[in-house]
Amino acid sequence: MPTICPKCRAVRPADTAAPDWQCPSCGVAYAKVGAGASAQPLASNRHIPPRSAGMPWGKLLLLIAVLYGAWVGFSGAGPKNLAEAGQNLSRSGHFGAQASAEQLAQLAARSQASDVLMYSAAWCSNCAAAKSWMAQYGFQFQECAVDTNSACASQLKSLDPAGGVPYLIVKGHHMKDGFDSDEFLEALTP
Repeated sequence: MPTICPKCRAVRPADTAAPDWQCPSCGVAYAKVGAGASAQPLASNRHIPPRSAGMPWGKLLLLIAVLYGAWVGFSGAGPKNLAEAGQNLSRSGHFGAQASAEQLAQLAARSQASDVLMYSAAWCSNCAAAKSWMAQYGFQFQECAVDTNSACASQLKSLDPAGGVPYLIVKGHHMKDGFDSDEFLEALTP
C-alpha cells in the first residue's frame, strides 16, 4: 500500500532510495509530522465533506439586536430633545415621578428671593443653565457674581476653597456640587 506524506501529501514511490521513515519529496520525518510510526496509507474511497457554508446565525442575531437598539433610540420612544429630558429628570424626586409645571410654579410662588443665594460667574455655562431653569418656573433668587464682585469671591472662597460655581445656598442647605434641580426642590420644600 502506498504511503502519503502528512506534510506535502506526496505519494511515496516504491523504488525510492530514501529511508522508510523519511519523505523523499520534502525530507520530513513522517513521525515528526504527526503520522506516528508510519505515514497515512492512501485511501482510495475516502470522502471528506466540504465545510458547510451555512448561515452565520450568531452574526445575524447580533445585527438584528443592534438594528433594534438603533430603531428604539431614534424612534422617538424617549424624550424629543435634551431640554425635555432634563425637565423630566429634574421633576422627579420630591414631587413623584412627574411634577407638573403648575406644581413647580406654586412652589416658586411660595418661595422668596432670600431663600436662595447663588454664587455665579458670567463665563459659567452651568450657572446660566441654573438661572434659566429657575426663571422658567418663576423661582426668585439672589445672585452674587464672583467674577465682578470681590466680596462675593472672598465669601465663596471661605465657603468652598476650590471656589467652584455655581454654588447655591437654599434655605441654609449648601449645594456644593453645583445645581441639581432635585436637590434644589428638596431643600426648598418645607
